[in-house]
Amino acid sequence: MTLKSDVAARTETASHWRGPAQELMPGLGEFRGTDTLTWLIARAAGRVGGGRRVKLLEIMGRGGALALAYAPFGLRIVLRSKLSRVDCELATLRTAWNAGARYEWHHHVYAARLSGLSVQTVERVSAGPEAPGWSEPQRVLLRAVDELHEARAISEPTFHELAQHLSHPQIVDLCMLVGHYEMLAMMLNTYGIQPESDMWRRGPLRWLRDESSGDALTPGWLAGFNRRVTNRIARAYAGKIRPYSVVHHRGRKSGRSFAAPVAARYTEKLLVVPLIYGSRSDWLRNVLAAGGGEVTYRGRTRSFTDPRVVDAAAATELPKQVQRYTRLVQVLVADLTEE
Repeated sequence: MTLKSDVAARTETASHWRGPAQELMPGLGEFRGTDTLTWLIARAAGRVGGGRRVKLLEIMGRGGALALAYAPFGLRIVLRSKLSRVDCELATLRTAWNAGARYEWHHHVYAARLSGLSVQTVERVSAGPEAPGWSEPQRVLLRAVDELHEARAISEPTFHELAQHLSHPQIVDLCMLVGHYEMLAMMLNTYGIQPESDMWRRGPLRWLRDESSGDALTPGWLAGFNRRVTNRIARAYAGKIRPYSVVHHRGRKSGRSFAAPVAARYTEKLLVVPLIYGSRSDWLRNVLAAGGGEVTYRGRTRSFTDPRVVDAAAATELPKQVQRYTRLVQVLVADLTEE
């Protein structure tokens, strides 16, 4: 089985990860000495994730039913947080980085990817709140996370800035989220727990958000099939009926004219194309290289400019329609010109 590319590898070579070089929990993962239900859940979840086991649950299972008692709290803080999914993952990643917790970082690199963050956004988290590319709310959020790590409190100036973007219940959740992952990092770093081999890179969901395909939502072979078969059929009705449009573009090297049928959405001034087949399609690269093109929808052709590919973090200040798509795939956004 081909392994998914390891998008965490470039950041995991950093020298600041904490903890002993070797894991200190003897017999970790053995059935004997581990709470039975916790052991079974760890193995089942590991199979789904591709790593065959979940060490976090296994080490908690050494404390009896600790994992089962922890689960409701963890689910509330993480999956039912009042923070947006993007803010939740940005705060979690920054906490894992600050704590030097390689295990946490590894898992949440992939969790953040499934929440719509690009590899570039994930890697930018390690550079901190002053790195270029953050929106102002994201910059303040990351600064607050850093202050919680360093001073165990958000400073008053940062708090007032944060309160312009988040409600008080959201700020409470942010404090609890950071504290939650700092707590887990203490245990993981103490025992030197390392990520499970091949976790997130094999298993039934390995093809989701694969960087090698440009974050395609579909298996790689389907894009080729559509180009050779489906697109030839789609050209007969694309540009005439919803939701199909035709993007007109020129080859980067050949200069030839091409027409690509796509499923597109429109706001008043934006062209929005969910990149279901990833961000490495030839038509997309042609449009990005040219800085624009034309699109036909319901028999009407309009020009567009400033095409850009956005992920969930970059879409937070765009219309809600765009934000919804970025939870699944990256999205091409372009400005429609006036006729």
